[in-house]
Amino acid sequence: MTILIVENGYSDLKKSRIPLGQYFQSLGNEVFYACPNPEEKGIQSISMSRNSLAPFQLFQGCVRLNNIESEHSIEAVLSFRFIPNVLNYLASFRHGGIKRVAVITGLGYAFISTSNSLSAVLQRTLIRLFYRIASNRIQIITQNPDDLSDLGVTNGDVILGSGIKSIDITTEKAFQKDYVKLLYVGRLLKSKGILTALEVFEKLKSRSTSVSLTIAGTLDVDNPDSITQAELRLLRNKEGVNYLGFVNNIDSVYKDCNVLLFPSIYREGVPRVILESLKNGLTIVTKDMPGCKETVRGNGFLMGDNNSVSEVVNYISGLSMKKLLENQRRSVDLFNDKFSAEVIYPQYLEKLR
Repeated sequence: MTILIVENGYSDLKKSRIPLGQYFQSLGNEVFYACPNPEEKGIQSISMSRNSLAPFQLFQGCVRLNNIESEHSIEAVLSFRFIPNVLNYLASFRHGGIKRVAVITGLGYAFISTSNSLSAVLQRTLIRLFYRIASNRIQIITQNPDDLSDLGVTNGDVILGSGIKSIDITTEKAFQKDYVKLLYVGRLLKSKGILTALEVFEKLKSRSTSVSLTIAGTLDVDNPDSITQAELRLLRNKEGVNYLGFVNNIDSVYKDCNVLLFPSIYREGVPRVILESLKNGLTIVTKDMPGCKETVRGNGFLMGDNNSVSEVVNYISGLSMKKLLENQRRSVDLFNDKFSAEVIYPQYLEKLR
């Protein structure tokens, strides 16, 4: 089978989709990739916005996608995220014989429960309408059950995340007695929980000096939801906070921490940061949100709407070395059973057949 994978950016294509394509290739399939402005040869260039539905640009992208399909005799197209999914749907009207699968990697800011502006309501309505219509021509996949339900797509399916390759953890982490190493990974957005994470840390710090918070992430200066430069300066100067900024070798950071603190209300499929934390055996503290709640099964704490920061602080304060090791085993087992590439990749291939 000849497969084309389409993403809306080179970074996500390289990090998440090329490993998937390599799995397809290992089973004898031929795989091509397409994204805007690729940074290496062999990847098809296709013009698209990350979020805008500008008609002329959509037309150009659709023509380009159809040309790639014809040039390489594509038999199946696997697209990720909204604009690639729109192009995948539009291209089906010219090449109707191609198997098409559109993956929704989360519903984004418009579907946050507190987003009730006219713009957010309009976006939600248009996104729901599009996927309901598109589901009559192409296969729709969401990465958690709530997203499928919220979209009202009755003939779609669920695959839990994008898949991350497992690692062999043969030894348990050596935890320093009575010392908790918290970790936050992600853009420094309020909706991702950076301010809540800091509040939890500060309350823990007021109870005991045996706690630290490592932050791996950067400002998103064009996003109004981002914290400010002034807030970042204050954050960096807090005692016990280790601000790393952007990190290339993130696995080394996970290995040095024992509790992920990710109180995000942002609508992702299954957050990659949580999957990487599960893989590395961290205790998971996150919100009771679609895509997040699937990752806590006796290996952490879910913050519901009624859970206060104090309850999170109480949970973390009560983590003994024995409990941290127990959570480590449960996190790794949950990752291997539900979220690893070895489990997830075959599910994507099955949808393309």
